[in-house]
Amino acid sequence: MKKIVFAVMGLLALFTILRSYGQPASGGARYVLEPGVLEIDTAEGSARIAFGLLERGGGTPRTWSLFPIRVEFSSGRQRLTLALNGLSLLSPSGLQVGRPVRITGQKQGDVISVGGRVTVAGTVHGDVWTFGADVLLEPRAVVTGNVVALGGVVRAQQGALIRGNKYSLPNIKIPLLRLLSSGDSAATFRFLVQAFGIVLYLLVLFLAVHFGRQHLAGLAGSLASHWKGAVLYLVLAIFLLPLAAALLVATILGIVVIPFLAVAVLLLAYLGYLGATVRLGLWLRRLPSDAPAAAAYTSGLLGLLVLRGPVLLGILFGLLSSGLFQVVGRILFGLGTAGTILAALYGFGGSLRYLRTIGA
Repeated sequence: MKKIVFAVMGLLALFTILRSYGQPASGGARYVLEPGVLEIDTAEGSARIAFGLLERGGGTPRTWSLFPIRVEFSSGRQRLTLALNGLSLLSPSGLQVGRPVRITGQKQGDVISVGGRVTVAGTVHGDVWTFGADVLLEPRAVVTGNVVALGGVVRAQQGALIRGNKYSLPNIKIPLLRLLSSGDSAATFRFLVQAFGIVLYLLVLFLAVHFGRQHLAGLAGSLASHWKGAVLYLVLAIFLLPLAAALLVATILGIVVIPFLAVAVLLLAYLGYLGATVRLGLWLRRLPSDAPAAAAYTSGLLGLLVLRGPVLLGILFGLLSSGLFQVVGRILFGLGTAGTILAALYGFGGSLRYLRTIGA
């Protein structure tokens, strides 16, 4: 298992270094997928999406970005670059897909919308980016950064203030954005993302049951019998991990270690979530933690159904035209998302508690 983890980390580091440089397309479209970068060239413009493990910002003060994502667009002589901290996309407001966004009051951070119109009626302390949608700035709107509409236009009413630059590139055609331009298609996209997550879960559960059933049973048992220890380790991790990251940033070696620390935390959280779903399924079926492989696998599926089922139902209810069903869908989606987050956090604490047990 350790060899697999280090091999994956090494490949990610290699993907960060590798880059590709393609010739512009003379006509039609060309899609090139290579390690660490995705390039899209069309007759009207080009796009380049690169991803990596760590990136250092050049301004003052200099900042470090974990799992950076850099998006570059060019059309004629115009060239735009959007640099993102990959972890920021995990926040609820980090990225909006397929739905209109309206900003009122004060908004700290960038506003990024894919396929949904952005209306600013308040103050945005950052940039406003839209992909395949328009931006409307009302009379009292204030944007401290840039306002960019790729595949759309920026309309600023009299009285609106943009302290950065304004870019409108309506001629850029970004593939697949039409699928996200309506609420129904965006909900379908979210459903497909959830389905992909379930497929990934089934694969990881299969590997855990058949190659690490003893550890999976130990983790599930630890979550059941040592729940206080799991909560304690979770609280300690919440306080100690940011402190450790801050101390590592101050050292040259620590800067290299931080991405691997982040990968380890995400891996432990996912394995903890896996153990939590198995433990939930075993508890519902009144089975012991050391149940046979088939029982552990089916119990994991049952636990996954309890946690992710409301999310899928919420998305499906949101596709219906009835207002009541849409409200019920939002409630189910919220409950399922909250349950998943709590299971991942509790499982992360249980993973730390189990590692302490086997290491003693």
